[in-house]
Amino acid sequence: MRSATRLPVRLCLVLALGTACTPTEEPPGGTGGTGGNPGSGGSATGGTSAMAGTSGGAGTSGGAGTTGNGGDPAGTGGSGTGGSIGSGTGGNAAGGNTGTGGSGNGGAGPGTGGSGPGSAGRGGTTGSAGRGGTTGSGGVIGTAGTTGSGGVTGGLPGYNPDFKEFYGDDCTVADPKDVNITELPDLFQKLDGTRMSKKSDWRCRRAELKKIVEKYIHGPKPGKPTTVTGTVSSTAINVHVEEGGKKIDFKVTVSLPTGTTGPVPIIIGMGGSSLDASIVRGEGVASGTYDHQQMASETSRSGLFTNIYGTGTGASAQIGWAWGISRVIDVLIDEKAAGRNNIIDPTAVGVTGCSRNGKAAFNVGAFDERIALGIPQESGTGGVSAFRVVNTAPKGPNGMAAQSLDSAWSEAQGWFGVPFGSYRTTAKTNTIPGDTSSIAAMYAPRGLLVLDNSRIGELCAACQHAASAAAQRVYGALGVGANIGYNGGNPSDPHNHCTFYPNTQGDPLKRAIRAHLTRKAAPDGRMEPQPAGTADLTKWVPWTAPTLTDN
Repeated sequence: MRSATRLPVRLCLVLALGTACTPTEEPPGGTGGTGGNPGSGGSATGGTSAMAGTSGGAGTSGGAGTTGNGGDPAGTGGSGTGGSIGSGTGGNAAGGNTGTGGSGNGGAGPGTGGSGPGSAGRGGTTGSAGRGGTTGSGGVIGTAGTTGSGGVTGGLPGYNPDFKEFYGDDCTVADPKDVNITELPDLFQKLDGTRMSKKSDWRCRRAELKKIVEKYIHGPKPGKPTTVTGTVSSTAINVHVEEGGKKIDFKVTVSLPTGTTGPVPIIIGMGGSSLDASIVRGEGVASGTYDHQQMASETSRSGLFTNIYGTGTGASAQIGWAWGISRVIDVLIDEKAAGRNNIIDPTAVGVTGCSRNGKAAFNVGAFDERIALGIPQESGTGGVSAFRVVNTAPKGPNGMAAQSLDSAWSEAQGWFGVPFGSYRTTAKTNTIPGDTSSIAAMYAPRGLLVLDNSRIGELCAACQHAASAAAQRVYGALGVGANIGYNGGNPSDPHNHCTFYPNTQGDPLKRAIRAHLTRKAAPDGRMEPQPAGTADLTKWVPWTAPTLTDN
C-alpha cells in the first residue's frame, strides 16, 4: 500500500564487541590485584574493574595505590567471559609496618538490556599511605574485566561473538523443498524434519530460514564486496564499493541529537521516517535517511545494486536495499576501528520506515545480524503481513480486505524476488516452507518492534500480528521474549496511515530504544494487538515452542 506522507525514517543497529584484557606482569611483592568479574549474560553488565595490589614495605610512608581503570564498555550481550586477571605487585621495604596500597576500584558500568556497550566504570579510589620504613611501591593497576561476547541484544550466550553480518554463514543447509501447510510453518522444525532441542541450534536453523526466504520470496543476498570504503561525519556516512571492476557510491545523511558526545546510536529511515522525531532526539539517538530506491527501484529492481550484480540474480529490490545498509555498517565498523568514527556507534544501528518503506525496514533488518533494532511501521503485504493469512482476505474496520499478493505484485514487483511470481496463489503459497513469520524470526535474538494500524483493513493488522506472534515463540524459547514487541496502534478511529500517535506508540518506541540502542533499560517488548486486528493464533500458530536446553 502506498503511503500518502513520507517523513524521515530512522534505523537503529546495535553491535558490541568485547575485548579480552591481558595481565600485567610485575616483580613479586604485595598482593596481586584481582581480575575483573565476568560480564553478566542477558543484561550485558559491564565487567567490574580489578583492584590494585596493596603496597608493600614497612619504613617510611608506603605509596598510595594507583587508581584502578574503569570498566571497558560492554561487549556484545549474552553471558560474558570474565576479564583477565590484573596483577598488582606491592613494593617490599625493610623495617616498620607494611604500607597499605590503595585499592583501585573500577566501577561497573552496566549496559542494560544485554545489547551493547555499558557505560565506563569509575576510577578507583586512592589508597591510604603506608606507615614507616622506606617507601613501598604501590600495586600496579588491575585491569578491568570486559564483558563477554554474546548476541547483540543479550540473553543468548555466545551468539554472534564476532559481530558478523550472517552468523550462520558456515552452516551446511539443505535445499528447501515444497510442503503443503495451511498454517504458519513451525519455526522450530528443521529441514531434516527434527525440531530444535538446544539454543545453540538457532544459529543454523536461522540459516535455514534465510535460505527458504531467499529461494521462495526474495532471492539471494550477496556478501561483502571486494572493496568497501567510506567516511563518517556529523552530516553523512559516505560509502564507496568496488566489485568485479564496477564501482558505486552512495550515502546516508545524518542528523545528530544535540547535547551528546562520543559515538551515538542511529535510526536509519528507509527514504524517510514517520517516527516522532522529538522522541528519537530526546533519547539521544541520531537520525539517518537512506535513499533505498536509488539502490534498487521497487518497480524495476534496477539501480546501484544491479550496476554491481546485474539483473540475473532474480533478487528483489528489498535484497538490494538490505545489501546497501550492510555496506553502511561495514564503513561504520571499519572507520571506528581506524579511529576515524567517534560519531556513530556501529553497534547501535536501527532501521525504520512506514508503508512501502516499512517493508524495506522489516526486510533490511532481518538480513543483517549486526542491526540492533528493526522498527517496521504499517508495512502491510510485502512487509510483515503473513502470506497465508493475507490469502484469507480478512477485513478491517473500514470494510476493506487485506491487500492481496496479486495486487502487491502488480503494484511493485520489486517488493518480491522473481521466483515469488510463481507462488502468489493460495495453493502455491501453502507450498512455501516459510512465511513472513520466518523473516520476523530471523531477527532473533535482536530487537524488533512492529508498529501497526488496526483501523486500515488493507494493512491487515491480523496478518502482521500472526507473523509477529509466531516469531515471538522463537524469542521466548531462546530466553529473550522481551526483545520483540508488537503494537496495534489506536483502538479506535482515527489512525491515519503513517501517522505516529505518541499516546499509544510513544512508550513502546521509547522502551525499544532504551533496550536496544541506548541500553539504559532492560528489554520490555510487549505483544499489544487491538481487538480489530488480533489474529486467531490457535488457527495460525497451532504448534508450541519446545523447551530448549542451554549449552
